[in-house]
Amino acid sequence: MKILVAGAAGAVGNMLVKELYEGGHQVVGLVHSDDKTAKVEGAGGSPIIADVTDKATLIDPVSGADVVVFAAGSGGSAVEQVDRDGAINLVDVAQQAGVARFVMLSSMAAGEPDRGPEELRDYLVAKGEADHYLRDSSLSHVIVRPGSLTDDAGSGRIRIATEKLPSGEIARADVAKVLAACVEDNAPQDITFELLSGEQPIGAALASVAG
Repeated sequence: MKILVAGAAGAVGNMLVKELYEGGHQVVGLVHSDDKTAKVEGAGGSPIIADVTDKATLIDPVSGADVVVFAAGSGGSAVEQVDRDGAINLVDVAQQAGVARFVMLSSMAAGEPDRGPEELRDYLVAKGEADHYLRDSSLSHVIVRPGSLTDDAGSGRIRIATEKLPSGEIARADVAKVLAACVEDNAPQDITFELLSGEQPIGAALASVAG
C-alpha cells in the first residue's frame, strides 16, 4: 500500500515510517522543511515538503495514497493551528481524494481536558476537536490515544480499551507499532481507543477491540 505519514520526522512518526517500510509498504513522509528530509529517507520513506496548516499544499502528497496517518504535532507552540486545524485539513483532503483509511495519533484524555494536567488543557481540547471532526467524516478511521510517551524500548505488549484507562505510560516504539498495525486491511475500523503499556501482544489487543 501507499501510505502518507504526516509528521514523518517526529519521534513517533519516524519510527512509524521505518515500521511501514520494513513491512513492505511505500511510504511518503510529509515534513515541513528541507532539514527534515534526510531523517525520513533514513527510515525508508520518500520525503515531501508540505504544510498541514496550508490545505493547498496537501493535495498532491495525498493523491494516490491508500492510507493517511496524522502523526504531526506542534510541540505545544501552535496547538490550534497544527494539532487541530492541521489534522482537519488533512482529513478534508483525504476525504476528497478518496483515501481508504485515516489513522489519527491523538492523546489520552483528548476532548476531556479535566483528565489531564493544566499545562496540556489547550492541547487536549484541540486534539479532541480534531478527533471529533474525523469521526464525523466519511473516512474509515482509527483514533489512537496513548498515555504519556517514553523513550523506553518497546515491548510489543500493550493495554487498550475503547473506554477510559487510568493514566499511565507507553513507549513511543510501541505506539509506532500500533499505528503500523492500524493501517492494515484487517485492522479495526471506525474506532477510538486509549493505549498504554501492558501484557497483551499488539495483534491480540487490536483484535479484542475490533468488535
